[in-house]
Formats: sequence, structure tokens, C-alpha cells
Amino acid sequence: MSRSGITRAAAVVLAVAMMALMGCNSTPAPAPALSVKAVDGSQKAVAGTNLTFFMKVKNSQKVLDTVALSVQSQPAGWSAALGCSTLDIAPGASKGTVLEVSVPAGAPAGTYSVNVRAASTLRGFSATGSVKVSVREGFGQPLDLAHNGSTVKVDYTGYLGSFEIFDTSVKAIGSDQAFPKSSSFKVPLDNEYQPLTFEVGKGQMIKGFDAAVVGMGAGQSKTIRVPPEEGYGVFETTLVNLTETFPMHKTMPRLNFTITYGEEPVANKVVLEPWWGWKVQVVDSGPETVSLMTLPEINSTLFPYGWETRVVEVNGSADGGIGRITVRHYPGTGGNVTVRGMKAEVTELTPTAASIKYNLSTGNVLATQDLYFSIRVVSIG
Repeated sequence: MSRSGITRAAAVVLAVAMMALMGCNSTPAPAPALSVKAVDGSQKAVAGTNLTFFMKVKNSQKVLDTVALSVQSQPAGWSAALGCSTLDIAPGASKGTVLEVSVPAGAPAGTYSVNVRAASTLRGFSATGSVKVSVREGFGQPLDLAHNGSTVKVDYTGYLGSFEIFDTSVKAIGSDQAFPKSSSFKVPLDNEYQPLTFEVGKGQMIKGFDAAVVGMGAGQSKTIRVPPEEGYGVFETTLVNLTETFPMHKTMPRLNFTITYGEEPVANKVVLEPWWGWKVQVVDSGPETVSLMTLPEINSTLFPYGWETRVVEVNGSADGGIGRITVRHYPGTGGNVTVRGMKAEVTELTPTAASIKYNLSTGNVLATQDLYFSIRVVSIG
């Protein structure tokens, strides 16, 4: 063999040896039995804010497994909590969870880690996933931060207290069935997963979201809670006088009687008034109108608003024979306050009246619950 042939042979042997050392001829390492990873595992924030990490646990085993989740470590003084403590994961499947991290006020600038452990309760496997928080003293000068009139782009994910997602601009979350979705979630097209652009302070967003962006800088993240009155709720206030009077005799359209009481009016028929719960008798029934007489029991206790209401007077001769019923409300008693069958709350109570606030949008699940948004500012214009 020539000298050049020997050189080429040596080169081939060396290449084969190097490939073996690099593992090219070996069987690829099997995937870990469990893995846990955050969709956005690194976020930037200021001290005194909350952050949300959407994490995915994958079961690479060939069997169904129940995986226990726990926060393995976190910086001293920080608070970190998982949305669920266990996940039942099918073979080869993944499930998502939420890690909520609270950065304490006064936390020094720096990069911090929070570690999450996923452990098989059936086979002893475990894995650890880590998220990083870069705490900054600020994100620029005041004019660099979002303010009324700024045009901002944000990535966001909205979720309920049940940790079900109802909206997101992040495809890795919205298109992945590992993350549970609420019944109100509308699946976007792939090209619709884009940062949300809006002008701050122009009413283009719900009040709570709009206000939360003010003062944020490009690259900054935080999680906010939006109560119904700052979200999609439509609220109305009713003033209830603590002492009310009503006529004993009244006339109403025949159609209204049928709608209110669910039956046709017949003279002398006695029905129950659906709101007050007292008896009402049909005095006369004509083709267009119905005459009624209300028959409450003196000193009886009613619960039209959920609180205790007492009939304190029934005077059949008052007001020229029309008659008068007097009731007294006691808002400090009873159970949940309701108006028109809707949950309400007493916002102000004086010696003479109670102000009640209730949500007209009870048919919209997003309008009646606290909403949580994980927000990251992409850019400010």
C-alpha cells in the first residue's frame, strides 16, 4: 500500500472511532419517563408583582400514570403555588398545569429560579422543571412606559379561578389540548395567534386589563386579577327603602297576569305572587284587564331579596278603600341577596334604605367570575 493509501486508511479508522465516541453508532437514549417544562420558562418583572407560568408534564411511559406535583424550591420570602397537585396522564400524553409565583415587594434585582417536581405515584420516576424570573428595578424612564395614549402590543393568557383558559394570544397554549379550556374558549385560526394591539385608555379593552398595562415596560410580565365589575359584567344599582308600602287593590293587563302567574285569570281564583310569596285573589276578570286584591298575613316573614322582610301593617280601608300593605326590610338577616333571581350585594346601608348592586350579564360566565390575565408587553409605540 502506498503512503497516501495508508494515510487515507488511518483517516477512515479515526473517523469511525470519532463517530463511535460521538454516539453515532449507538442507540439513541430513550426519552425520560417524565418531563416537566414551562411554555414561557423565563419572565421579566418588577418586585411586588405576580407571575403565571403555564407548565406541561409529559408521560413517556407506556402506561397510565398519576403524577404528583410539588414546588421543590423557591427563593426565600417568595410564594409559589401550583394549580393542581396531581395529574392523571395517559401513556405518551401530556397535561398542563399553572404555576403562580409571587415576587415579594423589595426583592433585589437579579435572576431567580423556582423548581417544580413531578413524581410518578405508581412507578417511582420523577422529573424537575425550572422557571426563571429576572427581577428588575425598572423598565426604562417614565416616558418609556405604557401610558394613556400609548399603542401597545401584548401577549396574554386569560384563565378562570378553575385554571381553565378562556382566551390567549399564545399558540403553544391555545392550540395544545394539554391545557384545559373553558366552555367560552373560541379556538382561533393559526394566523390569529398574534400579540394583541390596542391604544391604552381608549376603552378598547375591559377596564381592568386596560388599567393594568399602565406603567408597564417592554418585556415586562405580570399577572392580574380582574373582578366582574372591571371585566365583562354589566352592573345596575337598585335602591330599596327599608319601609315600603303597596296598594292592596290593583288592576293589571290580562296578558301581564298570564305572564306573571302562568295561568288564565278566573274570578275568585287565588294565586301566589312570585316575588313576594303572598296570596293574591282575582276580584274581577275582563277581556282586557284583571282586578286583584293582595292578601298578605300580618306579621308574616318573607324573603323577596334573600333577607328577612316582615309584613308590619295590612290596612284595608286606607287610601280611600284601595288599602295599604306596609313591609319592613332587614338586610342584615337572611342568606344571599338576590334581585330578579340574580346574585346581588348590598353596597350601602343607611337607616332608611339599602343600595343593591347586581350583574345583568348573568348569562355570560366571564361576566360573573374573577378573571386572571398573564400579560407580557411585547412593544410600546
